[in-house]
This record gives sequence, C-alpha cells and structure tokens, in this order.
Amino acid sequence: MKLRIKISAKPDTHAQPSKYDIVVVGGGVVGMGAAREILLRHPQLQVAVVEKESRLAYHQSGHNSGVIHAGVYYTPGSLKAKLCVEGLHMTYRYCDEHKIPYKKCGKLIVATDKSELEKLQNLYEKGVANLVPDIQMVDQKKIKEIEPHCQ
Repeated sequence: MKLRIKISAKPDTHAQPSKYDIVVVGGGVVGMGAAREILLRHPQLQVAVVEKESRLAYHQSGHNSGVIHAGVYYTPGSLKAKLCVEGLHMTYRYCDEHKIPYKKCGKLIVATDKSELEKLQNLYEKGVANLVPDIQMVDQKKIKEIEPHCQ
C-alpha cells in the first residue's frame, strides 16, 4: 500500500511536483479511511492525502472518546443503525487481525428515576432490533456489580 503523506506547517515551494491519481483532502478518520480503502481496492494507484494542519486527526477525529458505538440509539432498519453495528464488528475484526489491543467494557445506560424507564425500554428494544451484540437489560443489583458508584 503506497500512501504518501507529507505534513508541513509551511508549504515547500521548492518541492518537485508529484503525480497522483487521487488526492484525498483531509487527514482525519474519514480521509485516512477513504485513502486506505482506495488503495486496498486499487493498489496500482498513487494516492496522496493532504491535510491543512501540522498533524493528522487534529480536529474531531483526534478528540473523540475512542468509543466504538453499538447502534442502540438509531432507528431499527435505518442505514445508520445497520452501518453502526456492521462497523462495530468490522472494527473488532480489524483490531484482532492487526493485533491492536482494545477493551470491551460495554455501556451501561441507566434510568435515574421511574419517568425514564419507558425511554430505557425503548433503547433496549432498538438495540435488540438492530442486532446489537451482547445487549441485555439488568437490574439494580447487576448495575452495582458493573459500576459500584452508579445509582
């Protein structure tokens, strides 16, 4: 895979022009993912990534929480739900194949009072409909086992 990335705070006015088949604008997760996918599908192409900042993933990509979203919040049957769950599986597969460590700690969504129980049930049903892996409804005792400081 030939991905050339040159990051410079100042443009190099003396650099020799290079020839690329495709130039991807933006060195965040979407730009880098697009460049990678292009090269996987078309390894003969010369691909460049240009980024205006002095480092990759400087903006949103570099500030995310590192969470792999499961698809609990999205409308069942929607493209967003499907891609979220598919992306979750792909991410873990990729990490396993490339020996990238990760921690599956899950997500605990809690109703803090009786008025939130219906919303919690709705999220659970969406998660089940979206085929979110390992989703389960837990009681107060199990919540304390998972997170002792949660009420």
